Amino acid sequence: MSHFTKCELKITNLVALKKALADMGLNFTEATAEQQAEVRGYKGAKLNAELSVDMGKYDIGVVKQEDGTYQMVADWWGIEVTGHGTQQEFEEVVNQKYAYQRVVLACEEQGYTMEEVKNEETGQIQVTMKKWA
Repeated sequence: MSHFTKCELKITNLVALKKALADMGLNFTEATAEQQAEVRGYKGAKLNAELSVDMGKYDIGVVKQEDGTYQMVADWWGIEVTGHGTQQEFEEVVNQKYAYQRVVLACEEQGYTMEEVKNEETGQIQVTMKKWA
């Protein structure tokens, strides 16, 4: 019986997600043209994905959906009991880091450069971008 469950967070930009995961200090393996990344789950269960995020004994997979979006899939119980927090905690951090990276990438594509980043006590991130005329 598989214990893999899906995360509700929908990802549309894999580049931003990889940057977010790197910001979190997480190591991941990317699929190649020849081979998908392997995701490890409970009792040796395995799943193929575009990315496999190494969480120790278990992994978090990033799987491409039919609509072109990406979804995170994992044995969330295994992730939690090995000391990596709950699914909700992980989703909240990834969601914030991913949103930040999407904003930065979108601004850079339009010619803006990062001026300043402030992490507020409330958990919000304030980003100041500048574009030279």
